[in-house]
Amino acid sequence: MEQPTLEKLICNESFINYCLQVRLEDMEYWKQWVEANPQHRQLVEDAKGLVQLMQMVPSQAQVAEERVRLQAFINKNVTPVHRLRNYRWIGYTAASLLLVSMGFLFLKRQLPIAENATQTELVSQLVPTGKYMNVILSDSTKVKLGPTSTLRYPKHFNGDKRIVSLNGEGYFEVTHNIHKPFIIQTPDLEIKVLGTSFNVHAFENDELSKIALFTGKVEVSKGTKRLLLSPGQAIVYHKDKATFAVESFDIAKEKENMTGVLHFEKATFSEIAKQLNRKFGIIVQDRPDIELMYSGTIGHEPLEMVLEKLSLTTGYQFSIESNTLIVRKK
Repeated sequence: MEQPTLEKLICNESFINYCLQVRLEDMEYWKQWVEANPQHRQLVEDAKGLVQLMQMVPSQAQVAEERVRLQAFINKNVTPVHRLRNYRWIGYTAASLLLVSMGFLFLKRQLPIAENATQTELVSQLVPTGKYMNVILSDSTKVKLGPTSTLRYPKHFNGDKRIVSLNGEGYFEVTHNIHKPFIIQTPDLEIKVLGTSFNVHAFENDELSKIALFTGKVEVSKGTKRLLLSPGQAIVYHKDKATFAVESFDIAKEKENMTGVLHFEKATFSEIAKQLNRKFGIIVQDRPDIELMYSGTIGHEPLEMVLEKLSLTTGYQFSIESNTLIVRKK
């Protein structure tokens, strides 16, 4: 996670799992992330405390009772401050209001799936680093997920829509059904299709989201803005600028991406480091001081050969120490 904030952390599903110790992969990921980003340790502790506070929030009746007391005090009622029976509920009430707001942001992202998946079980599929995973949904739609990606979907599609959510990258072959559109919700975009094949690259922490269409048609939307894609076209969404670009792409290279082959075109260190983390599971650190632009391909060679390749073609020496990527200026 880049530029983490309290709001980002407590609305992140993986982080919540880490705080509540309900998923081993998330616990291990955030443990390593904190070790790699010690400057954010206090922020993580503060966010962790808020998430844990959600587990012991007072009942609605207790909150309502204290709200009445607080309102009476604000209106300069006769109720004096010292008659508030327990000061800690003031804090609880304020915390509850804050958490309700934050919780709404989190639930807002999950609700559409739950609404359309009434009385059916939701499945959350997380792919470990360095792995690819094939998933077949109940409508026979095929999905190939990339490393560190998470796909959430209902076990059975009820209602008039097929809705899934993706944080990461995946290749989709959607089963055609004109009466029940297939919708993918990513952290930034919504993709609506009837039956087609395409790649989605939509990691929450990446600067770009990209949808590359192979066959059929898709509609990509954000808010009121809607764009249609034709085969051979890709939509690139720049998060910082909130702008879209429609461009052509190399179909062969795009398909290779989902087999573990990485193609870089004037990539920054940050982009390369994220891909190496996902492909090899190594720990990478923020290094804004490293300035490089790398163009090339990383295939299925071992990590040692990849680091040697980067060292030979850039002005930096790449190595591994304790599973952490080390980069030194030559």
